[in-house]
Amino acid sequence: MKKIISLFAVVLIASASLNSCASKKASAKTVGDVEINLPCNDARSDKNFFRANQTANSTNLGMSKDMALLASKDRLAGLIETQMKKVSERYQQDRQMSGKSEFQQKVEATTREIVKETLMDVGVICEKTMQKQDGSYNTFISIECNKETIYTGINKGFSKDEKLRQDYDAAKFREVFNEEMDKLEKEQP
Repeated sequence: MKKIISLFAVVLIASASLNSCASKKASAKTVGDVEINLPCNDARSDKNFFRANQTANSTNLGMSKDMALLASKDRLAGLIETQMKKVSERYQQDRQMSGKSEFQQKVEATTREIVKETLMDVGVICEKTMQKQDGSYNTFISIECNKETIYTGINKGFSKDEKLRQDYDAAKFREVFNEEMDKLEKEQP
C-alpha cells in the first residue's frame, strides 16, 4: 500500500511539474511587445522637408483635430529649431567667427521668428480621425514644411541685420544647411 501511495505521489508531482512547465511555455509565447501601426505615422523628414506627426484624443471631434494639429506643430517647431542650431554651430566652426555667442543668439531668434510664421501655413499631408467605442475621437495628423521656406526666411532675416551680414556668407550657410538636411534624412528610421 505504501508503494502505491508513493507511486501515486510521484505521478501527481510529475504531473503538476509538467503542467506548470506547459503553462510557463504558453505564457512565454504571449508575453512581449506588440507592434502598433498608427495612421499617418510614416512621414519622415528628409533632405527637402521637415515633417512631424502626432495624435490626440478628445470627446469633441473638433478639439481632437485641433489638439493633434497643435501637437504636430510643436513637434515640427522643435525639430526645425534643433536642426537650425546644428547648422549655425557647424557654420560658426567652419567660418572661425568672432562673437559666436551673439551670432548664435541672432540665429536662434531669427529661427524662432521664421518658425512662428511658417507654422501658420504648414501642409497637412495626412489626417485620419477614428471614433472609439467610448464615443471619443482619435485624430492622427502628419504635417510638413519645405526646407526652402525655412532657408529663405533665415536668409532674409540675416540680410536685414547689418551686423549679421558682416559675418554671413550665404553660400557657405546654404552648404552647411544642405549637409545637415542630408544627415537628418539619413538619421530617420
